[in-house]
Amino acid sequence: MLDKDDLRRIHEEREVHEKWWKISRHVVADLLEACSVCGTVREREHLTRCPWCEDVYLCPKGCAHTHNSQLHPRASFWA
Repeated sequence: MLDKDDLRRIHEEREVHEKWWKISRHVVADLLEACSVCGTVREREHLTRCPWCEDVYLCPKGCAHTHNSQLHPRASFWA
Protein backbone atom coordinates (compact mmCIF):
# COMPACT_ATOMS: atom_id res chain seq x y z
CA MET A 1 0.00 0.00 0.00
CA LEU A 2 1.04 3.53 -0.69
CA ASP A 3 0.80 6.13 2.00
CA LYS A 4 -0.61 9.63 1.49
CA ASP A 5 2.80 11.21 0.85
CA ASP A 6 3.54 8.76 -1.95
CA LEU A 7 0.14 9.33 -3.52
CA ARG A 8 0.56 13.11 -3.30
CA ARG A 9 4.00 12.90 -4.92
CA ILE A 10 2.70 10.67 -7.72
CA HIS A 11 -0.18 13.08 -8.29
CA GLU A 12 2.21 16.06 -8.46
CA GLU A 13 4.51 14.24 -10.90
CA ARG A 14 1.56 13.41 -13.12
CA GLU A 15 0.41 17.05 -13.14
CA VAL A 16 3.91 18.19 -14.10
CA HIS A 17 4.12 15.61 -16.91
CA GLU A 18 0.72 16.61 -18.26
CA LYS A 19 1.62 20.30 -18.16
CA TRP A 20 4.90 19.77 -20.01
CA TRP A 21 3.22 17.48 -22.52
CA LYS A 22 0.72 20.24 -23.36
CA ILE A 23 3.46 22.86 -23.61
CA SER A 24 5.74 20.70 -25.75
CA ARG A 25 2.87 19.86 -28.09
CA HIS A 26 2.29 23.57 -28.75
CA VAL A 27 6.00 24.19 -29.29
CA VAL A 28 6.22 21.37 -31.82
CA ALA A 29 3.07 22.61 -33.54
CA ASP A 30 4.70 26.03 -33.92
CA LEU A 31 7.72 24.44 -35.61
CA LEU A 32 5.80 22.24 -38.07
CA GLU A 33 3.57 23.13 -40.98
CA ALA A 34 1.78 21.19 -43.72
CA CYS A 35 2.14 21.85 -47.43
CA SER A 36 -1.17 23.20 -48.71
CA VAL A 37 -0.90 21.21 -51.96
CA CYS A 38 0.31 17.73 -50.99
CA GLY A 39 -0.31 17.86 -47.21
CA THR A 40 3.19 16.72 -46.25
CA VAL A 41 4.09 17.86 -42.74
CA ARG A 42 7.59 19.34 -42.52
CA GLU A 43 9.54 21.83 -40.49
CA ARG A 44 8.42 25.32 -41.39
CA GLU A 45 11.95 26.36 -42.37
CA HIS A 46 12.01 23.73 -45.15
CA LEU A 47 8.81 25.01 -46.76
CA THR A 48 8.36 28.15 -48.82
CA ARG A 49 5.62 30.63 -48.10
CA CYS A 50 3.34 31.96 -50.81
CA PRO A 51 3.91 35.72 -51.05
CA TRP A 52 0.33 36.36 -52.21
CA CYS A 53 -1.67 34.05 -49.93
CA GLU A 54 -1.91 34.47 -46.20
CA ASP A 55 -0.55 31.56 -44.16
CA VAL A 56 0.05 29.17 -47.08
CA TYR A 57 3.18 27.01 -46.97
CA LEU A 58 4.40 24.94 -49.92
CA CYS A 59 7.06 22.38 -50.81
CA PRO A 60 9.82 24.30 -52.60
CA LYS A 61 9.65 22.91 -56.12
CA GLY A 62 6.69 20.99 -57.48
CA CYS A 63 4.01 22.03 -55.03
CA ALA A 64 4.95 25.71 -55.22
CA HIS A 65 4.69 25.60 -59.01
CA THR A 66 1.37 23.74 -58.87
CA HIS A 67 -0.05 26.24 -56.38
CA ASN A 68 1.11 29.22 -58.42
CA SER A 69 -0.16 27.82 -61.71
CA GLN A 70 -3.60 27.10 -60.25
CA LEU A 71 -4.15 30.15 -58.06
CA HIS A 72 -1.73 32.73 -59.45
CA PRO A 73 -1.37 31.97 -63.17
CA ARG A 74 0.25 35.31 -63.98
CA ALA A 75 2.91 34.74 -61.34
CA SER A 76 3.59 31.06 -62.14
CA PHE A 77 5.91 32.09 -64.97
CA TRP A 78 8.19 33.87 -62.49
CA ALA A 79 8.08 31.26 -59.71
